[in-house]
Amino acid sequence: MSALTAARRSRSELPRWAIIASGLVMLVLLLAPAVFVLLNREPAVVSDGRRLPAGNLPTDVAVDGSTVWVVSGRDDRVVAFDARATDADPDVHAVGSSPLRLAVGGGSVWTANAGNGSVTRFDPLVPGSGRRVQIGADAVDIAIGPEGAWVTNGLAGTVTRVDPISNRVLGEPVRTGNFPAALAVGDRYVWVVNAGDGTVARIDPREDVVIGRRMAVGRDPQDIAVGHGSVWIANRGDGTVTRLSAADGRRQGDPIGVGGAPGALAVTRGGVLVLDTRRGDLSAIDPRTGRVSHVSRVGGFPTSLAVGAGSAWVVDARSGTVTRLRNP
Repeated sequence: MSALTAARRSRSELPRWAIIASGLVMLVLLLAPAVFVLLNREPAVVSDGRRLPAGNLPTDVAVDGSTVWVVSGRDDRVVAFDARATDADPDVHAVGSSPLRLAVGGGSVWTANAGNGSVTRFDPLVPGSGRRVQIGADAVDIAIGPEGAWVTNGLAGTVTRVDPISNRVLGEPVRTGNFPAALAVGDRYVWVVNAGDGTVARIDPREDVVIGRRMAVGRDPQDIAVGHGSVWIANRGDGTVTRLSAADGRRQGDPIGVGGAPGALAVTRGGVLVLDTRRGDLSAIDPRTGRVSHVSRVGGFPTSLAVGAGSAWVVDARSGTVTRLRNP
């Protein structure tokens, strides 16, 4: 919630779905939204000054325990750092073509491979355990829930579910809207952002169907997260964040103006962090009051961030690195 050139979508005002529709070769960089999560306190984030090499065109990051996982899109691999010993050489795992996003859950690491319409699943403790599952459509984003792994198929306009036990696609793809680009699992539902038509669909994972009508949000929505009893959508095209009820999907109040081009967000215990993907500003929304405050400005071209192992980890696609951020 991601083109293999330096021409990122931040340098173009075209909606991401329209750009990608011109060819899957643009997917990896264009659809690598930065998912910014911070530690619990709002004040400044500081870097320890080290940039760890994360490969060629890193697009996403996740943390599980003491392990930091980074997708290296152009290298068709995932690299794994031990947060306790970042000076050591990272482990490298081969995955599918042009991996865009990754998710960690149930003891496995999953990648959505935009280049060949597949997902890869591997056990980080078992070398060579990677299993590729063909989706039959471009794989853009992936999320893990109790019912399996959910994959957005951008150009097909659908979401596919993969069984984590058999590594097989379950049932028919669920049609959600025009170019589903990002998704999140939470509060009993799978929430899907349709970047092409500015809507959010709510899937009941027990029935594999979209519940009710799609909810209209802002222009060019790019990312979604669930928390604090709400579903939060970053609308890059109009500088807002939309808030929906996690219980029934209804809009909660007016869109929250954050300015710039919000392309990514995530929920923390204290609030919701929003990244301006054009200027690199990081802001926080107080879920109780809706108040927006500036937190920090990040350098380079950040594509993703995750929290774990006592730190925040930022991927910079421009330099091909991941930086460790500490909250003082």
